Amino acid sequence: MAPKKHGFGKRKRKSKQSGSNGVKKGKYANNTNQLPTGKPEQSITEKEDYPSQSEDSSSEEEINPYQELVSSLKQQSDSDKSENESDSDELEDSNDDEDNDSEDEDSNEGSDDNVDEEDGKENIKTSDKLVDAEQAESENSETSDKSEVEDSEEELDESETEQDDEDLESQNLDPFLEHFEKEISEEDVTKLSQSQWTKSEMKIPHLGKCTVRTIKGQPQKPDNLTDLKKMHVKQSLCNEVKTTNIKHGTDKGDLSPLQLMVFKILNQYQDLYYPCKTQETGEHLRLVYCLHALNHVLKNRKRVISHNTKMKLPGNEDKDYRDQGLARPKVLIVIPFREAALRIVDIMISLLKSDEKSMVSNKKRFYSEYKLDNTDQRKGAKPEDYESTFTGNTDDHFRIGLGVAKKTLKLYTNFYASDIVLASPLGLRTIIGSEGDKERDYDFLSSIEMLIFDQADILMMQNWDHIIHLMKHFHLQPKESHGTDFSRVRMWTLNGWSKYYRQNIVLSSVSDPQILSLFNKHCCNYNGKITLHRPETKGSISQVVVQLPQVYHKLSCSSYSQLADDRFNFFLQKILPTHKDPVLAQTLIYVPSYFDFVRLRNYFVREDLSFVYISEYTKDKTLSRSRNQFFHGNAHFMLYTERVHFYRRFKVRGIKHIIFYELPLFPHFYSELCNMLIENRQENSSCTVMYSQYDVQKLTEIVGSDRASHMISSSKHIHMFVTGE
Repeated sequence: MAPKKHGFGKRKRKSKQSGSNGVKKGKYANNTNQLPTGKPEQSITEKEDYPSQSEDSSSEEEINPYQELVSSLKQQSDSDKSENESDSDELEDSNDDEDNDSEDEDSNEGSDDNVDEEDGKENIKTSDKLVDAEQAESENSETSDKSEVEDSEEELDESETEQDDEDLESQNLDPFLEHFEKEISEEDVTKLSQSQWTKSEMKIPHLGKCTVRTIKGQPQKPDNLTDLKKMHVKQSLCNEVKTTNIKHGTDKGDLSPLQLMVFKILNQYQDLYYPCKTQETGEHLRLVYCLHALNHVLKNRKRVISHNTKMKLPGNEDKDYRDQGLARPKVLIVIPFREAALRIVDIMISLLKSDEKSMVSNKKRFYSEYKLDNTDQRKGAKPEDYESTFTGNTDDHFRIGLGVAKKTLKLYTNFYASDIVLASPLGLRTIIGSEGDKERDYDFLSSIEMLIFDQADILMMQNWDHIIHLMKHFHLQPKESHGTDFSRVRMWTLNGWSKYYRQNIVLSSVSDPQILSLFNKHCCNYNGKITLHRPETKGSISQVVVQLPQVYHKLSCSSYSQLADDRFNFFLQKILPTHKDPVLAQTLIYVPSYFDFVRLRNYFVREDLSFVYISEYTKDKTLSRSRNQFFHGNAHFMLYTERVHFYRRFKVRGIKHIIFYELPLFPHFYSELCNMLIENRQENSSCTVMYSQYDVQKLTEIVGSDRASHMISSSKHIHMFVTGE
């Protein structure tokens, strides 16, 4: 699908004029979602909110009128503590009103749930409330010797502060600590770098057969726990799982057996490739990985605050705490459309909304840019899967940072002040850029600890090269420090072993060699990885209702790299000559790959063959003319790409014969196209299919498990099926 030419938001933002901030002006200067190319500005309140940032430079900053106002109210904070809580409750509504009126917001707004200096000057009436809430948080974070530590965002009691170190020696070890506090050996690194996995087969309840790869020998089986609290899920999240699941998942509220089993795998920080997603289970799985991501971020934040508190105690000044990475973002979720981002944020809001004090900054702005009120009026009826995929906002160019605290979700935070990043492949590509670009930034990918690809099958229908490009830019050496305290950075991060600790989650509705190759090549979690098998099927050929002879031609290929050339030569020598006969006029050639489409189109032009073509880049006027010519028999062939069928789902009329140049990615496309010949059921219609030994999974989904196994192993190269009898 061609990239859409529009920005990331409806309002233009003015970049701040700064000397020390170091923000470069360029093509992204006015983009609210764009990362600054220089070191992000850090305020005193920002450092207090997230203690991982360096605190030494705060005393050297110039005191401005807004900070003087903060200082002048220090003496009143103790007497006004009772008022602070009510003021904080009103802060959410006031922030939403300010978001609509302010013209000078930039991408750093809401990065630490504070209003920047300019907004404070323009809105002096609401600044008193904000200062009170900020001051209470600042004073309480500095009082480390009190019996109870209160924070407006993170209520951290002493039992939680001491629990991290106690868990390291307890029998019921938190998987978070077990995974990230372990120092892997050089031997393990060698095995991971050389892909020396121990492979085994396993059957997991409610998931089916799977392949488990580990470097430890015996694979780790999921436990029998059903209580989320016993699985070390934060209590605040446990309280809201049932309500959230009723709203976004199952009607019963409690996690379904499928959800619970998937969460157990994720909670053990193992890689997961799940190619069995359906329309019904899609939202269920989305809730599971949102719960896991929030649980991970909150644990990481609690651990940093806990260590920060301990460092202020007498005698702990020189104690070494390693609990951070080179950049703050810890979770990256790659999704195809804005509608998916909207659903993820809604689930996270619901999980974090434990009481009325919960706050969401920039909520109105987010809904205005990501929520589509008026559904697109499409011409003609579309299949159910099409309506499910393309509901809501289908813009594929976006990125947004999320800051997470116990009771707060901050939207549109700067990436270097974010815990979670939601983005599309195109949105990330425009940030990362290419070699030689003047303005490019990928430092925020240096310490990603959890990578989630949701709807990977739809990502393949966009541009898979963007995904490959993204995978090459994880865990590279940052160009700038971005306020990192290197004395707190984990040793395995400094050793360059971050990719061996990163958890990778890939969710898809189909199994494809390219997705599987990415999972096997770029996902090397030392804790192992699980690849689920798709269940046995009778194939989509059973859904073909027309009486149609279907001939399958097996082509020989020495290697996967030669497959494209061998397929092209086989088509020219074996398939095309017979279909040039006038008796076989009005033949549609279905081509999944756009590169193969261009190759065939150029050949047809050189040979002066009678043909028309429809691709994802064809203009509507040309597209209508091509369909009309083919329907009336004025063109012998029609070249038809898979992506145009995915995005437009045309019902092509006039088809008498069909050639599948390659098996489709989505198996139901096969039956859809074959059933388009129903108008010509009294004529001699035909279907020709080309496949190779590398198309085992696609072939299985079309003809069924038993038939595919026979066709691949058989010495015969031609097989025929007749449907509709």
